[in-house]
Amino acid sequence: MLVLTLETSANQYHKANILIVDDTSSNLRLLSKLLQDEGYAVRCALDGATALTIAEAEWPDIILLDIVMPEMDGYEICQQLKISEKTQQIPVIFFSNLEDVFDKQKAFDVGGVDYIPKSFNSLEVIIRIEHQLTIQSAKAEIIRLNTELEDRVKERTQELEVTNQKLQQEINQRQQVQDAMIRQALQDSLTGLANRNAFISKVKKAIKQKQSNNNYQYAIFLLECDRFKYVKHNYGYIEANRFLIALSNQITTCFSESACISRFEGDDFAILVDSFTELKIIKDLAKNVQEKLQQPFNIQEEKMKVSNCLGVALGNQQYLEVDHLLHDANLAMQVSKNQTIYQIFDTKKHSLFKGYNKKKLDIEAELKRAIDNNEFIVHYQPIISLATGKITELEAFIRWNHPQKGMVFPSSFIASAEETGLIIPMGDLVILEACKTIVKLQKEHDLNLKVSIDLSPAQFHQPNLVKKIKQIIDATGIKGEDLQLEMPEKAIYQNPELTIKYLNELKESRVGVGISDFGYGHSPLTYLALTYLISFSVSRVKIDSNLLQQDTQEKSDYNFQEHDIYFCEQLISLSRQINVPVIVKNLRFNKQLKYFKDLQCKFGQGILISKVLDPKALEELLLWSTF
Repeated sequence: MLVLTLETSANQYHKANILIVDDTSSNLRLLSKLLQDEGYAVRCALDGATALTIAEAEWPDIILLDIVMPEMDGYEICQQLKISEKTQQIPVIFFSNLEDVFDKQKAFDVGGVDYIPKSFNSLEVIIRIEHQLTIQSAKAEIIRLNTELEDRVKERTQELEVTNQKLQQEINQRQQVQDAMIRQALQDSLTGLANRNAFISKVKKAIKQKQSNNNYQYAIFLLECDRFKYVKHNYGYIEANRFLIALSNQITTCFSESACISRFEGDDFAILVDSFTELKIIKDLAKNVQEKLQQPFNIQEEKMKVSNCLGVALGNQQYLEVDHLLHDANLAMQVSKNQTIYQIFDTKKHSLFKGYNKKKLDIEAELKRAIDNNEFIVHYQPIISLATGKITELEAFIRWNHPQKGMVFPSSFIASAEETGLIIPMGDLVILEACKTIVKLQKEHDLNLKVSIDLSPAQFHQPNLVKKIKQIIDATGIKGEDLQLEMPEKAIYQNPELTIKYLNELKESRVGVGISDFGYGHSPLTYLALTYLISFSVSRVKIDSNLLQQDTQEKSDYNFQEHDIYFCEQLISLSRQINVPVIVKNLRFNKQLKYFKDLQCKFGQGILISKVLDPKALEELLLWSTF
């Protein structure tokens, strides 16, 4: 039995205790030296029995655990740790040479919080350990804040008893947030279905299996429904989320457990079905899905019917890439919109899909022409300090000055731009032009202004983003601290490692990065995402005033729903404690403005303050504004 204790100097984690478990002494020495130099107290164990004994006696703050070991492997050790009340809360980080997705998934299934390959970079190990310790600390702080809030809630009148019960249920759910966040890599957080990453991984395996065995049969379904936006706009985010869950459940009942059912985004779904024996099975499945979705859904007191379109692509040995399958299934789905019945893609009937494909190519060509001809322009909306009313920042918005159609708004072309990848050069144009405008305003009017630009996940995760930003800073002369980039909350979940990398690199240039549309539906995952703000060094958070839904029974001073008020209060309170400012957008009513000012929310924007302005109108506004 090998047990080493390495004393360290004080550090920000108060001599956090780390237990390393590995049957290879050289690995123990290497990791022990690395962690000792960082100020951690380290103990080592060569086998599972020793590790369990140390964990029970010492209560380490975190455990680094090898997988492949004699007698008791890492999976079994982790399971034993999670059974014991003394050790079940200790975070376990697996490190191993096993690279298969199955092995990594199993590591998370048995209770691991992270997975590091043994071919690790020293800095990566330290960062991941510090992130886990930060998450544990933040989770404890959230629990403390929730306890305080619960004490206040208990003092409310009997009229709020139902709301108190919902709050308690939500507090209990947060205990499961850590495991749910880990599964974000492969699971849609709202519905529990597979996400796009998991689906693509499954399809890749199907393609590979088809190449080696032509008797193997598989097909993919692409399904698009049409009522999600209607529910969101008319009933709010929470009811829209409930609708998506009900929709997902209905779809799931149509397929066997072996099918991979995935939600891509909104009410778009993809399904992989394999090992069928005849085409009739696929046709029956497609027909059954469409029939099931014709049954009305209950949205509050409204019975709502959902129309859908469904396209199917049958796997064959000519398909070598997932994108080609998705492309053909999507073509079939588009034709299905006009046929009112599912469509199976067939190369012999390719002419059926030429019309849609030509239209798509035409749109792509028109967008490329617009970029080349500088038809895209940038408008701006002021952001003010809610405390002083002064303009502190501008948010940039793209517009298309079409030669025939006039001014075209983003809702008409952004989806096509994202689908074709042209969102990247369009986004580059917006960043460059916005930086030029801010520098011009600062020089000509002696103004202290910042500019913020919203990026899509594709824009934020492009390989050369940081290089582009630095080049734009050098070319325009804008100060790094005057440029604020905003990414959607889902960009963090899609690629957390790249997000961390870019945040650190942009921070070196003093460029701020915030999260836009934070708290979509304010699910339990929102609260864990907030703890990530600490470890990710996010500069600010932007929320939508539409999070506050109308309370027809007028139960509160502001006439908003209690769970919405609770969410906003907790978010803004916690953001103040970690010094991450909150911006509320889409302010339309005075009562919204008053509510957020009373909460001491720092910044706001919306048509109540100012509409989106072209550069000329913006300059006129700034001339009359006080800074």
